[in-house]
Amino acid sequence: MLDESRAEIARNEQCPSVHGEGAAKGEIAVFGCSDGVLVYDDGVFTKIQAPDTYGRTSNQYVSETSTIAVGDYNSDPDSEGYDLTQLALIDTVAKTMKIADLPDGVGYTWRDVARGPGDEVIVLGNDGSLHILDEQTGEVTDTIEVIDAWEPPAEWQDAHPALVVADGIAYVTDPATSSIHAVDLATGDVVTGELPGVPNEIAVVTG
Repeated sequence: MLDESRAEIARNEQCPSVHGEGAAKGEIAVFGCSDGVLVYDDGVFTKIQAPDTYGRTSNQYVSETSTIAVGDYNSDPDSEGYDLTQLALIDTVAKTMKIADLPDGVGYTWRDVARGPGDEVIVLGNDGSLHILDEQTGEVTDTIEVIDAWEPPAEWQDAHPALVVADGIAYVTDPATSSIHAVDLATGDVVTGELPGVPNEIAVVTG
């Protein structure tokens, strides 16, 4: 870590293949590693070891109002990580990690996870549904059907459904139909619009 003058103030080398980061409540930083995560809290690094020998956590899905960081999780070193079935729930205060399983037969990619207005975890599964998980337990509390089932991409750059949540609305892209769907997370209502081309990644800008 560097201070404002770019002088080194802290160092930790316990995060192999570091990739992905985020800041949870209290500006606690979380970094993904191939064997867990590294947490930086008030000047101190803490390594949280994955429960598997290879337990890669990369992208971090965080909220300014939650001390729980959510990471994509892959325990198969031979997998490309484009069809994941587990999530890492990281308690940045207790410095612990819990692995949550998605329902049988449901996978996702790094583009398909977001946090909801109540800090819940929202996953767009390759079964075409939004799965809403409790951030503490990882239990599925609700499921909303949105699009048809889809296949994981052969390469990470390939267009495949993506998810963004803003102001209580989940926006889901569907490359198969060149469309976008706005899902009201409170009611489950879905509004669909056509797009002029095949969507890939998505960003939402609010006022």
